[in-house]
Amino acid sequence: MSLPEKEFFALDEIIDRWRFARCDRATLLDYARRDLLIFSVYLRELGSHQRVRETEDGIVTTTTTTAFSFRSPDYEWHSIRYLKAEDARRILECRDNERAGVSVLYSSPSRDKASGTGYLQAHYFTPADLLVTKAERDRFEREHNVNLASGRLANAWRWLCDATNQKALAIIGSVLTALSVGGWTVYSALATKVLSP
Repeated sequence: MSLPEKEFFALDEIIDRWRFARCDRATLLDYARRDLLIFSVYLRELGSHQRVRETEDGIVTTTTTTAFSFRSPDYEWHSIRYLKAEDARRILECRDNERAGVSVLYSSPSRDKASGTGYLQAHYFTPADLLVTKAERDRFEREHNVNLASGRLANAWRWLCDATNQKALAIIGSVLTALSVGGWTVYSALATKVLSP
């Protein structure tokens, strides 16, 4: 029995899935810039979260506790929040140790005014925080006919890329090289005999 498929994926998982279509980080940045792919983030709800960081003056521990929030009777929390294309682009452009601030997140992929939530203090994200939902991934693959190279080719590619198979590939390469050198040696010897008077 296989595990149920996740509802969202990290960008590395999307790049791996679309590798036969030659997808990389630059491709995803272009999709964000042109608003072709809707990116999202996972936003934690109520509770306490602690962050420890080291500074020149020592270790700083920051504890954030959200203990109370106002909600209407028909309110439903959505951990997955969607980003406008401009915000996704800015996040993807972040360098190491940079984070991009986002002040509006959306509870719907339509990213309209009704689904938006503005924050007095921006939430900060890095490219590692970006996600693509299963629904968005499937929509994009349908609309753009993404080549997933299923079947034997995909299995062969996975086998070739698997680190545990590298020793076997090295042995196969060595055997093929030895056979090529041996074949060339025999061919050269025969050609020399035939051409010599």
